[in-house]
Amino acid sequence: MEIMKRSDIMLITVVLFLIFSLFSLNPSLYGQDTTSQTPALPDNVSKIVATSCMPCHSSTGGLLSRTKLNFTNWTQYSPEKQKSKAEKIYTELKKGNMPPKSARETRPEIIPSSEQISIIKKWSESFDTEHN
Repeated sequence: MEIMKRSDIMLITVVLFLIFSLFSLNPSLYGQDTTSQTPALPDNVSKIVATSCMPCHSSTGGLLSRTKLNFTNWTQYSPEKQKSKAEKIYTELKKGNMPPKSARETRPEIIPSSEQISIIKKWSESFDTEHN
């Protein structure tokens, strides 16, 4: 039996990796139902989140931040999880805990205004009527 060359093994490894990556990035290729995703953020909320939250709470944010809340995956959260997260977002904003002090000091432009916090409040309360 012929022994495979190292270059052949590398080529097979790369091809398998590419195939795996293709299926991982596009779940519809292997029949995963992507229609059950929940709605995206409303536009007025999305604008606030993009400025004040996503620098940390997205797939490119810090590990701890995105583990707690990852807006990149928002539409993959169940309605119950979205409701819970929305309520927590408003609570943390109202207390002044988010954005964290270190981020507020270095980037004051990311601090949501009281009007923006009111928008988040109305959005978080909308889960009681719209999403049930």
